[in-house]
Amino acid sequence: MNRYSERFKFLSKDGLSSASCVALTTDLSPSTMAFSDIRIVQTVFVLLSWHCSFSFGVNHDCPREFTLFGNMCLTLPSDSLLSWPNALGKCQDLGGTLLKINNADEQKLVEDFITNHYTASSLSIDLPPVYKYHYVDDLNTFIRQEKYIQFKVKACNDAHLILSENRTDSFQSYEIVIGGWGDTTSVIRSCRQCQHRAVKYHTPISCTEYKPFWVSWRNGTIRVGEGQEVGTGVFMEWTDPNPHPVKFIGFSSWSDHPTQWMFQKDAYNATFWLSGTELGHSGQWEWFPEEDFIGYTHWVPEGPSSFSPSGHCLQMSLHNAFRWAADNCIQMRNFICEIPTSSNNYPIG
Repeated sequence: MNRYSERFKFLSKDGLSSASCVALTTDLSPSTMAFSDIRIVQTVFVLLSWHCSFSFGVNHDCPREFTLFGNMCLTLPSDSLLSWPNALGKCQDLGGTLLKINNADEQKLVEDFITNHYTASSLSIDLPPVYKYHYVDDLNTFIRQEKYIQFKVKACNDAHLILSENRTDSFQSYEIVIGGWGDTTSVIRSCRQCQHRAVKYHTPISCTEYKPFWVSWRNGTIRVGEGQEVGTGVFMEWTDPNPHPVKFIGFSSWSDHPTQWMFQKDAYNATFWLSGTELGHSGQWEWFPEEDFIGYTHWVPEGPSSFSPSGHCLQMSLHNAFRWAADNCIQMRNFICEIPTSSNNYPIG
């Protein structure tokens, strides 16, 4: 019985988590112990099973179309991509509510649920060592509304992007070079091969691995950053005093090395509505329909309105490290519905 005594001793000291429940009930099953142990453990097993079921909802069932994940009943409706009001209505039709997140444990639980139940598709482009822009029309709708792009690039040097008002390398374009001049310098230009408006001396890219970057151009300010989270790792920035719209995006190599690019093909599908809104109280975010003011938050680094200054509804994005941001309520987004279980007042294991 030494191994069981040690497990019980550990629990009495540190408490019982849901993970411990699963491990112990497995460990205490008759198939895992000697015959002489069974009678001694029998009473403990009954009490342990009762405690785990009561505290962590092990035996709770979710309604049809919902999945028990941790202590939450969640579902990704099949007819996804709805506006925020329509997503609310769809969740109500299913007998639930649009998802809300009350603490860091629930945030992590939802992140795991999305990771386990949603597969993001990507778009890859391999470009030859030629200075000629390749326009990616699949991204047009997204960049015109969201005013940013996330991507990964593998190149020895000279990864070029162009943000254009027209589907040409016209004067009305912003050109960005990452890792130019032998992977020593990055620049922002006010047009193709025009004057440098921002310069960064560094070694940002790699011949052997994909490196993540993002570019944004909201309100005429061009920002370039490293990493997968928009707003962090900024290494170049320039504000155009006379900004032009960005309707097309193109990518290019230079004349000595090829470049390889990766993008999220379904960025909208990977953005999820939450039930938060400030429609009822300007500047005061609350969960709808409970009208409870939001306590725990997980905003993007630049704040809730950095993506959409006119946004009044709350979303989180798989491609932005699951950070929250304000969004235009009529945009089409994915969403998750929840039905609280009777165990939702207990900690998430």
